[in-house]
Amino acid sequence: MKNIFINSSERRLRAGWRILIFLFTFLAFSLIIFLFKPLLGDITKKEYVQDYSLIIVSVLALGASITVPLARKILDKRSFVSLGLKVSKKSFQDIIFGFFLSGFMAALFFIAMIGLGLLEFNSFNFDNSNTLAESSFNFVQFMSVVSIGSILLFFLEYIFVGYWEELVFRGYLLQNMSDGLGIKTAVVISCIIYGIIHSANPNASLLSSSIIVLFGYLRIFGYLATKMLWLSIGMHIGWNFFQGPIFGFAASGHKKATVINQTIISNQEYLTGGEFGPEGSILIIPILILALFVMRWYGKVNYPKVKYLELE
Repeated sequence: MKNIFINSSERRLRAGWRILIFLFTFLAFSLIIFLFKPLLGDITKKEYVQDYSLIIVSVLALGASITVPLARKILDKRSFVSLGLKVSKKSFQDIIFGFFLSGFMAALFFIAMIGLGLLEFNSFNFDNSNTLAESSFNFVQFMSVVSIGSILLFFLEYIFVGYWEELVFRGYLLQNMSDGLGIKTAVVISCIIYGIIHSANPNASLLSSSIIVLFGYLRIFGYLATKMLWLSIGMHIGWNFFQGPIFGFAASGHKKATVINQTIISNQEYLTGGEFGPEGSILIIPILILALFVMRWYGKVNYPKVKYLELE
C-alpha cells in the first residue's frame, strides 16, 4: 500500500505535508505581529497595518529567515542554498539588474500615463527638515513626509518585503509544489495563489488580482531563467520602491509619501489602476511582457546552462 505520508524513495515526507507543516509554522510565528499593536496606543487595525507596516514586514522577514531554513533541513532534507540562494559574484549583479529593471518598468508606466493624458505631474516633494534628530519625533508623521530618512526606511521596508515574499513563495512553496506536482502545474497554482492573497489588499479588484497573477509569473520567471532567487528579489524590491515612494503610485493598494507629487486625472481605473496602483491597470501588461523578454535575454547571457522550465 502506498504510504500517503512518506515518499519511500526519497525517505522524507511527501511535498503536500511538507508545505502544510511549513505554512502552519510560518503563520504561527507571524502571530507575533499582533503583540506589537497594543504597545502603540489606541489605534485601529487599519492604522497599524498602514502606519507601522515596517514592523509587520520585519517580523515576516524574521519568520521566513527562521522557518524556511528549518523546514528545508528537517522536512525537505535539502540545503537552504539549494532554493536558489547560493552566493556568487553574480548574486549582487542579479539583484541590481532586477532592481533597475523594475525601476524602468515603473518609469515606462509613468511616461505612458502622462502621454495618454491620464496623469498630471505636479511637483517634487522633499523635506530636509524632517530628521530623526528632532526632539518631537513622531514615527507616523516622519513617514508621511518625504526626506532622506523616510526614503531610507521605505527602502528598508521593501527590502524586507522582497526578501521574505520571494523566499517563501518562489523559494519554499514553489519548489516544493514542483517536487509534488511538476514545475508547470506548480507555476500555475503559485501564480493563482499569489493573486488570491493580494485580493485582500485595499482597493483590490478582479482586474488587479488577475494582473497580480501575471506579476506572480514575472517573479517566478526570474527564478526559472537563472535558477537563483536573486533576480526576483531585486525586481520585487525595485518594483515596490519605484512605483510607490519614487513615482507616486499606490503599491498594491498601499499609498505612502512619494518623491513625485502627481494627480491621476482620469476615472478610467482599468487604465490608471486607481487607488490600487499600476498593478490594477491594463497598461502595465505590455510593460510586463517586455520585462519578461529582457529577463529571458539576461538569463541566456548570464546563465547559459539553465534550461527553461526545468528543475534539477
